[in-house]
Amino acid sequence: MFSKNINKKLKWSGIHFITGVILLCLLGLFIINVWFDNGRYLLTDLFGLAVIILSLDLILGPLLSLWLLSPIKSFKENVINISVILLLQFSSLAYGVLQIDSQRLAYIIKWQGSYFAVTKSDSRKGDNQEQFYTFKEPAVGSELRASYESQIKSSISPIEMFEFFEKSSFEKECGTICGVITKKGVVNVTKENKELAFNKSLH
Repeated sequence: MFSKNINKKLKWSGIHFITGVILLCLLGLFIINVWFDNGRYLLTDLFGLAVIILSLDLILGPLLSLWLLSPIKSFKENVINISVILLLQFSSLAYGVLQIDSQRLAYIIKWQGSYFAVTKSDSRKGDNQEQFYTFKEPAVGSELRASYESQIKSSISPIEMFEFFEKSSFEKECGTICGVITKKGVVNVTKENKELAFNKSLH
């Protein structure tokens, strides 16, 4: 009897694991092909973050199933337990997806002659559409200078001060190619079929 119960628990946990693998693979394909296509994954440590978050979610469900589900328990108890497990798992997954979404490119800003890729998590702008901007520092004595200096004192980087951004474009700033500074180093940005594309810099 004990052996049968263990085998059934392992079977349920295995089904949960396989289902999780399939769903996470589909989610991963969506993330890499839609959110981080054309080399956008090079702008951040996407793989490290995704592996940690998705692996935790993949392990969490089957382990909880193995622990909480049992053929000895009533149908109602198992339904309640699996509902709690799925709620925890989907909550964990939703949090993970939000963290991954926060690493998407918000905009590229030119400051002091260099281009910086800013992610959504670092952006203070509400509207993030991968736009090119240039930073225009307010002149000393101008009306906006006080606001600029106040933000500097608050440890806000100029590449986050959207109040002083001027809209630009890839064509105007780069022509055919630009080197963009990211958290992972320098990445080249080009334009292919009217879409931005990113490649690892050789420098």
